[in-house]
Amino acid sequence: MTLYFVVPSREPNCKYSSKPQGPIIEDKFEYIRQLTVLLESKDFRERIKGLDQLVADCQHNPSMVIRSLFPVFDLFRDRLLESNRKVNLYALEALQGMVRLLKDNLSGVLNHLVPAIVDNHLNSKNRAVYSAATGALCELVLNLDNSLLLEPFCFKARVLSGQAKVDLIEKVLVMELYPRRPQMVEQKALPLLWGLLGPSSGSVHRATTSLCRALHHQMGPGLRQSAASQPPSVGRDLNQLTGTRRLTLGRAPDCDQLVTFCDQNLRMRD
Repeated sequence: MTLYFVVPSREPNCKYSSKPQGPIIEDKFEYIRQLTVLLESKDFRERIKGLDQLVADCQHNPSMVIRSLFPVFDLFRDRLLESNRKVNLYALEALQGMVRLLKDNLSGVLNHLVPAIVDNHLNSKNRAVYSAATGALCELVLNLDNSLLLEPFCFKARVLSGQAKVDLIEKVLVMELYPRRPQMVEQKALPLLWGLLGPSSGSVHRATTSLCRALHHQMGPGLRQSAASQPPSVGRDLNQLTGTRRLTLGRAPDCDQLVTFCDQNLRMRD
């Protein structure tokens, strides 16, 4: 029996629409084989065709994508990491639609997917690539349980530099997560804060202050108590921040603010 892919058509501004053309593939191994042929082709146009195909499958054959999640996203990650910027950009834009369709089903691949987005693209000097990368992160924030994102965001915020560091710090949603998962937030976000305290550039300092404000708002005196086990410099820097009127009375960034920012960011790109 002949097996067919869903053939997608791509509309302007990277909004995908697709219509099933013939039977949808039901055999997992044949599905992975055919997708591999496209996504590993030497012709970048075929690789882009494979990305279109994957978006269409997320819409029309999501159960197959979910059943094949790890091999499929290994293939997809390679398109994020390859040297062809056209393919990188296309993959980042395609990912936004995939996230909206698959949502929390992506939880198993986040620890591989987030680094592939942020390591090479969140500090990109190519504005289109940077915009697509931030758009992909915003879709993750808007469509997934944010507790799934806390660990990869905190880890990458600790090790990256530049604008990527700022963007990730701002997406650690303490105000939204702490009431639900206080131990998780303290376990992941406090080491990030300790490492950020001290001299830093203006944008990093502002992001650090916002993170500290959010943690102080939720933890109260517990924040200083947690810092007691850290080197004395951490306590001094923390006291400088928590002792300011702006920190005590200011409103910490919350999930609604970030959702609004992400919505505005995505509308500007449409």
